[in-house]
Amino acid sequence: MFGRFGNLAPVLVQNVQQSQQQRGMATLKAISIRLKSVKNIQKITQSMKMVSAAKYSRAERELKQARPVGVGAQQFYEKAEIQPPEDAPQKLIIAMTSDRGLCGAVHTSVVRQIRNELQLSSENTKVICVGDKSRAILQRLFGKNILLVANEVGRLP
Repeated sequence: MFGRFGNLAPVLVQNVQQSQQQRGMATLKAISIRLKSVKNIQKITQSMKMVSAAKYSRAERELKQARPVGVGAQQFYEKAEIQPPEDAPQKLIIAMTSDRGLCGAVHTSVVRQIRNELQLSSENTKVICVGDKSRAILQRLFGKNILLVANEVGRLP
């Protein structure tokens, strides 16, 4: 079978065996390459931690400023002397999701909960969608229940 190759057959077989990965101790070069890649990954991770810490502190500052508005709104609704109509109780669900981003599991969880509520009593329930993701998911099955959609809330001009 190797008649065409003549005396080259043992050399070719030996080259194939050498080119295959050998198990055992890693070479010094392989270890140094791996160490460099680990250090680079550590640097990237550290910079990502710093960015997320800065974003978190900014969000905390903004939340601290917005808290009095929420307290005032809650007091307003507690002191309002409006009675609901006696005939059929109405429900309002406010879906808070983002317009875009990489938090798909959050959107799915929010919409799943709303979908369960709407399947129980969809006739007397209205939904306000804050964020485009909730509207996009709920529009197909429960479009008639969507009362209002607010997009790009919180964007700076």
